[in-house]
Amino acid sequence: MKKYLLLILSIILATHIFAVALMNISPQVYSFHQKCDLKVEVQQGLSDITKMKVYYRIGKSNRWMTEEMKQDSPGSPSFIATLPADYLTTDVIEYYFCVELSQGNKEYFPPQNETVPNYILEPDIASGEAEPGFVLLTDDPIISADDGYMLVVSFFAISEEIDPSSIEVWVGGKNVTSLSQISPPLIVYKDETPQSGTQKAVIRARKEGKTVHSPIWSTEILPSSKALKEFTYQGTVNFASNYYNYSNDDALGYTKSDAATWADFYGNYGILNMQANLYFSSLEHSNSQPVNRYTLGFNIPHLEFFAGDYAPTFSQLTLNGKNLRGIYSRLYYKSLSLSVTHGQTVRKTTNELDLDSEVDGMQKSGTFKQEAFGTRIQYCDEDNFIFGINFTRHNDVISSLDSTYYIYEKVDEKGDKSTIYTTTAQENAVLGVDAQMHIRKPNLVIGAEIASSLWNTNTIPGAMTQEELEEYLGKDFFLDPQDLSRLFIINKNMIPIVPGRASIAWLTYVRTCFYNNLLNFQYSETGSAFNAFGSAYQIPDSKVISITDNFNVSKYFILSGGLNLIEDNLMKHKSETNNTTSWYLQSLIRIPQAPYFKFAYYNNSGKNEDNKDIAYEGELFQKVKNKSQNLIFGIGYNITQIPYVPTQVDISYQMGTDNNKQSDLDLTDNKNNNFNITMLNRFQMIPLTLQFAMTLNNNKNLLAITNKKGNNNNFFVGATYSLWEDKIKPYTNYRIVSASGAQGDRSYQYYTLGVEAYPIKSLSVNTNIALTDFNNKDNIPGDYSNFIWRVLLSQRF
Repeated sequence: MKKYLLLILSIILATHIFAVALMNISPQVYSFHQKCDLKVEVQQGLSDITKMKVYYRIGKSNRWMTEEMKQDSPGSPSFIATLPADYLTTDVIEYYFCVELSQGNKEYFPPQNETVPNYILEPDIASGEAEPGFVLLTDDPIISADDGYMLVVSFFAISEEIDPSSIEVWVGGKNVTSLSQISPPLIVYKDETPQSGTQKAVIRARKEGKTVHSPIWSTEILPSSKALKEFTYQGTVNFASNYYNYSNDDALGYTKSDAATWADFYGNYGILNMQANLYFSSLEHSNSQPVNRYTLGFNIPHLEFFAGDYAPTFSQLTLNGKNLRGIYSRLYYKSLSLSVTHGQTVRKTTNELDLDSEVDGMQKSGTFKQEAFGTRIQYCDEDNFIFGINFTRHNDVISSLDSTYYIYEKVDEKGDKSTIYTTTAQENAVLGVDAQMHIRKPNLVIGAEIASSLWNTNTIPGAMTQEELEEYLGKDFFLDPQDLSRLFIINKNMIPIVPGRASIAWLTYVRTCFYNNLLNFQYSETGSAFNAFGSAYQIPDSKVISITDNFNVSKYFILSGGLNLIEDNLMKHKSETNNTTSWYLQSLIRIPQAPYFKFAYYNNSGKNEDNKDIAYEGELFQKVKNKSQNLIFGIGYNITQIPYVPTQVDISYQMGTDNNKQSDLDLTDNKNNNFNITMLNRFQMIPLTLQFAMTLNNNKNLLAITNKKGNNNNFFVGATYSLWEDKIKPYTNYRIVSASGAQGDRSYQYYTLGVEAYPIKSLSVNTNIALTDFNNKDNIPGDYSNFIWRVLLSQRF
């Protein structure tokens, strides 16, 4: 059974390489100055997702903004984020998705590296027709801010066909019609103090009952020699609360009422860029790991600094995206940079538990405060060759806990004493070197990294003496461990006590882009004793081959796939070897004004092999072979041809198997089917939006004696009505979930009534009340109802 669990764990770790699979089905273009919904569909790993965000920027701005994505409907695999209309003017929007997992890690789509470009959203000024009759008379491509900006446009050729009252002048993403002089056939706009940068302008109007627009004209404005520095800023302030009132305090999935407030601020003054991010929650408790987050940072030429919660990234094997509460600083100049970080990664906590029935009373336990230090020095030449040296150290601070929380003495029947550790203090240090070369023609990135770790599983006993170490090793040692104890504690709890191949990890990768292919290949090996507290997804004693490819044709056809091979027992010290294989294939056909088609296939398999060179006496090899497959296909279409009620329809079907037919124990054979349909109706005659979603899920355990079949069906219907030009939007929805299987016949019902309002500019208020009911025919005492009141306030500035 232990080996079977090891193989299952290996498969889980393997699938974590593709922990979450997303398909981006967002539009390719946005309508001029209108909100735009970005939408992704989770095809694998939905249960692992705790939060999803989209990061986007306007043009090539250094400032990235963020919006939190919400599920299309409860339980839906689709997530949606709405980009504000104020940002959607005449610029290309670049964006990527960030998925936060229940394990505390983050995944990015597309991956944030040098070869894979971010997703692009282009302006569709052609929500009307292009009109060549608008002629730009001020055609200087480059001007100085000292001279001011002037836009002069003639529409002489179409002056008899244009309604002058319908003319709109847009400059720099703003409607400046009221500041313009419109005297047919001329349009004149002046700005005496324009900002430096690229200024874009476009004219819109009505011609013979149709919307027409000019080309987008760009002008490069050089900085003024006498211009005053202007402080620009933007951000949001938010508040959310959730009140829960259960009829049964022992209800399944009981959730505590909570409230949170958070704010994001981004500012710029000359060469100074700054940001502040705050998050405060009522769930914060001094005796648990932090929930609150706060970050303050700034950037000036040659210096970057952050204080508070930050997730620095040095390299894959040393420090890679784990939160640290402290400081981070990066000093850079030309080809050299130095990064330093220091802070707390784990908070001290205490608790009591009954460790041993032979010991009187409750025993104390706890978690040590853990601190981390890391530094990276990097060299980068003009040809994009990068070489870096990294060092990280994580250590549990023993003094953060009273000794009664981590150690006690136990006396046996003979009167002999033994020391029992209820928790241990650990220490970890990693030294790594990485290099990367970017060859522009062809677009090729080649990189490699090697790192070695020291890991002490219990530093409480302290460092050994030189004599103890020499006796333990059986040979002379040139250093006294006690002289090094301030840097690292060396004792018998080291894994291993002498660094070697087992404590080394290395990887190499190749990334390239050719003929619309984005190809990524990586090979890695991790020793059985290698451990890096600042990194994630390490599979000890293994080698991994990972290949991903993304191919697209003019954004109309996208085909992506990946292959992941893992083999453990790299050091050949175990009596068996586990092999896992994971691969997937995704495709999306998306043609404007036509239905889109999607297809995906996922295959995970694992098996073990007997290592006959190492055989443990009395141990019987138990063969295990697992395999799971999922096939997904679907269609979606925005049906604008329906009179008065344009409708967006998305339909998907998934079928899969999960079996362990060729094993010596725990034979399984499971099948599942899932059908999902969502429909969004936007009425044109009245400001009403209807939403409908239905999911039908059936699973079968063909080898089970009882409860062979189970189902989980989800039905959702909602309506939103808009009043006073979208300033107030009352809404209501109803959801019912019915499930059957080993846990009995269960049903959940949700009723929601709420309102979304925009009382003043950039302020949104969303509040709703909900009633929920849970019933289990096989466990009536577990039935409960719940009253929920939610409030969300958001102010942009």
